[in-house]
Amino acid sequence: MVAPCDRAKAPNPPLHLADRVASLEGYEDPLARYEQLGAESREAILQMLPEGFSLAGRRVLDFGCGAGRTLAHFLDEAAEAEIWGCDIDAESIEWVQRSLCPPLRAAQCADQPPLPFEDSTFDLVWAVSVFTHLTESWSSWLLEMERILRPDGLLIATFMGRHVSRWLTGEEWDEDRHGMNVLNHLAGWEDGGPIVLHSEWWVRAHWGRAFEIVAIEERLPNEDWVHSWVLMRPRSPAPRREELERAEPGEAREVEALRHNLAQLRREMERAVRETHERSVQETEQRVRETAASFEESASWRLTRPLRRLKQGLRGR
Repeated sequence: MVAPCDRAKAPNPPLHLADRVASLEGYEDPLARYEQLGAESREAILQMLPEGFSLAGRRVLDFGCGAGRTLAHFLDEAAEAEIWGCDIDAESIEWVQRSLCPPLRAAQCADQPPLPFEDSTFDLVWAVSVFTHLTESWSSWLLEMERILRPDGLLIATFMGRHVSRWLTGEEWDEDRHGMNVLNHLAGWEDGGPIVLHSEWWVRAHWGRAFEIVAIEERLPNEDWVHSWVLMRPRSPAPRREELERAEPGEAREVEALRHNLAQLRREMERAVRETHERSVQETEQRVRETAASFEESASWRLTRPLRRLKQGLRGR
């Protein structure tokens, strides 16, 4: 394997674009941290590939590439492979196109399928920290990955669960009461968006309907953010979206996972209502203070008007 110091060095994006992929706040050298995370992702991808798999002559896609955090570490391979990145963020893709293309290629995509690629285009697709944020659209995007992959192609995707549960939810991870566990339902993308945790049994049950699960491994120990990496091959024929989403027959954990996630959602809604109420009270109090101050100034100005006139008269004399 080529040592990082011997590889082509890509420019770093502006900090605000790098920070959109994962928060870099608190790091002494945030862009160095950004580079480190990209290098770790590259290493994990290469380790997940089957023995003897070479990128030379292949078509490859980084789905959800952002500003190229992982993509930028494949500049050398792009001399022998057609390597693409795509993302919904226009500013990030524009930067990648200006700064890394060629030798890489990049295209903007919408927040819903399809991608701007023909059927069976790619030999390899990876999606790092993408399905960890997809709530309603996960099944559509999983089937889109199947569509653009060649029949013998490979998909590498990450998911997370037990290693981040305590930090995100304040509770211990219980494999039997978590399936697809959605958190931060109300968060907008400017705040990081929703976060999705997955149990391995749920991934095997649902993703496994569209893909053969070749391997699942835990890699990239990013402090508390340990991801599970799954290597998959497309199944034929592809299932419908409804088939991917339906509960696993006879699996009691499906019901328990849904009940648990609904309880989490209820707590999130209650917290949001409290925060909205508190914010409304604070804003109202601030408006009252500002109005009172304005009135006091105005009233004081009117009440002291005769005194100011008398003062001016005395000066005139």
